Amino acid sequence: MGTMSTDPAPPGGPNLPGGPNLPDQAAVPGGPNLPDQAAVPGDLFRRLFDDASLFPPADLAMRAAVAGHMRHASAWYHTLTGPFVCPETRLGELSAVLTAANIPELDLALVVTGGAAAVAPATDAVAAEPRLRLRAIEVAATPTAGAGHSAAEVTAALDGALLAGAACYIEIPAGFLTDPTAASRVLALVDGRGYRAKLRTGGLTAAAFPDETTLAACLSAIVAARIPFKCTAGLHHAIRHTDAATGFEHHGFLNVLLAVGAAAAGASPAEITAVLAQRDPEVIAARVQGLDADTSAEIRSLFTSFGTCSTDEPVADLIGLGLISQPRESVMPRRS
Repeated sequence: MGTMSTDPAPPGGPNLPGGPNLPDQAAVPGGPNLPDQAAVPGDLFRRLFDDASLFPPADLAMRAAVAGHMRHASAWYHTLTGPFVCPETRLGELSAVLTAANIPELDLALVVTGGAAAVAPATDAVAAEPRLRLRAIEVAATPTAGAGHSAAEVTAALDGALLAGAACYIEIPAGFLTDPTAASRVLALVDGRGYRAKLRTGGLTAAAFPDETTLAACLSAIVAARIPFKCTAGLHHAIRHTDAATGFEHHGFLNVLLAVGAAAAGASPAEITAVLAQRDPEVIAARVQGLDADTSAEIRSLFTSFGTCSTDEPVADLIGLGLISQPRESVMPRRS
């Protein structure tokens, strides 16, 4: 198992297409005055999209998920793509698919679903599979055990595991981050061991989506502690919106990027909440376009990535907002 790399080369694989047939202007809601080409710092979106296509609502089969990941990793937008997210319970299935598809290596974000006790067996299993390059480990600190106690168990388990330089994320319930005393305790524990935080921003029920005020409080606490973090679930699109099928309120990943920047600049909780609530694509695109290199670097040093069950959707949104462009040579003919 190799060590971490900040910018791994696109992995190889068997006869994979170069990328999706994304539209020149994706269907992002809003008016016609979006920028044709916004001058955003080149690293703002680097490795932002962790491939969580195995998880709901996509729930892809392993073979389809791996094939999709290899397509993303070899596409023109490959620098935007993060590791393949897989639970420890499906590592055997993943290895079998790598063998069948003749894939020599895969960047992995390992989600340990069995709690602290499952960390060592899971990391041992990854170490025994030379084709897996462990980039991140994610473990939840369950609220039922008390966030502080559970986080202590998780950090102890990570301390004794074969990490090979992987980034370690501990999922902290939003309820603990909105309580200043609990937040201070659990974040000090996580930061003291050099680990990172993980925030859940959605799920399969409306209750799984924190509202703007709750998420603003979480971001304020994490940013004030200067702890890197990632998000998981719900950030399928760039701009805050109401899902037409479910009626759920979804945060936008660009809203979160800008909210982190606001928090880092000392914005009040009310101001951070307003950034998260903004639904106008033109406003969000203009604010992202206005970020300078130093601010962008600070934002990404804190907000490292988010898990998304679709990489095509966020890439298409960025194209539609004029924040990235698809090279002409990579555009495939549209089907009639």
